[in-house]
Amino acid sequence: MTVGEMLALARRHWIVAAVVLVLAVAALHSVKSTPPTYQESSTVIFIAPTSNNFPNPYDSDSDAPLITTDEIMVRTMMSPQSQHLVQAAGGSGDFTVAMVNLYNQEYPDYGIPNATITTEASSPEAAHSTYVIVARQLTNRLAEMQAKVAPRNRIVANIVGDSGPIIQTGSLKRVYAGLLLLALIAFFMLAIFLNRHPGLAWRPARARRATPLARRRQASEPS
Repeated sequence: MTVGEMLALARRHWIVAAVVLVLAVAALHSVKSTPPTYQESSTVIFIAPTSNNFPNPYDSDSDAPLITTDEIMVRTMMSPQSQHLVQAAGGSGDFTVAMVNLYNQEYPDYGIPNATITTEASSPEAAHSTYVIVARQLTNRLAEMQAKVAPRNRIVANIVGDSGPIIQTGSLKRVYAGLLLLALIAFFMLAIFLNRHPGLAWRPARARRATPLARRRQASEPS
């Protein structure tokens, strides 16, 4: 389709073009008025206890015992009970605690006893305060699980790499380009559909009256 044909299509279906333009402008305004999101994250490293006895059940060629502890803590922190405790302590943002994946989502590889804490909120203060609460809850829940274990045999969670609250801003150019592309696709799909179904297209009252009159004249003419 040439540029001239596109312009002719837009003139023929100017109402569709106007509606699509209004919707695109409304979507753009919604995107621009959406408040930014702040995110804070860190890494949780589960460390085996130091033991003078040999063999140490946590000190082996495999990190399986620590990875199991990692998995238990992730499930515990993402449980409804923990989420309620975080909210009761004043955490107003969203949070996730997830095991570190060394590969991809289709074939995940949780080969190290590490997890990540991530919080999100509409303000840096809420993101940071929620992060502090989640980190404290994780440490406390791990201690509760090992309450009957001698201190020298306990697994320790070392939280490192706190990013602090960072604003999450997407590329506005990509957003504008995406909205423009969607608007063009929506217009041309509707315009082509109306071309194939002319009875559904809006026409002025004069044109609607002229069409039956033309048909009657054709029918009255001798063949």
